[in-house]
Amino acid sequence: MAQYEDLELDQGSDIKWQVKMLSTDGSPRDTTGYTVRGNVNRSYDADTSEMIAFTTSLLPPSTGGVVEFMLTNTQTDAMQRRRYVYDLEVEYVDPGSGVTMVERILEGNLIVSRSVSKFD
Repeated sequence: MAQYEDLELDQGSDIKWQVKMLSTDGSPRDTTGYTVRGNVNRSYDADTSEMIAFTTSLLPPSTGGVVEFMLTNTQTDAMQRRRYVYDLEVEYVDPGSGVTMVERILEGNLIVSRSVSKFD
């Protein structure tokens, strides 16, 4: 089950978050062979044409289990002052079964704080 975390950002800012994935024993998860993706949308039922994709990466070393996701100032500038929803997923091949697994690791609300000052 995914962790739930509400996040906040300032409209027009570059923003970056990091999440450390842990194994059931509490040690960092080895992310060798993993891919990661994440999106923001105005609601769970909103049209996919309104979706904003996070830039995502798995930080080295792969044995550290750290996922980074970010939005650029251009992306956040286009967002309205409101509550959005987001999630972050990893995909990997289960070494025991060889089956491709998709796991949602983080989800929640994304609150955008409106900007007063803008650079042109």
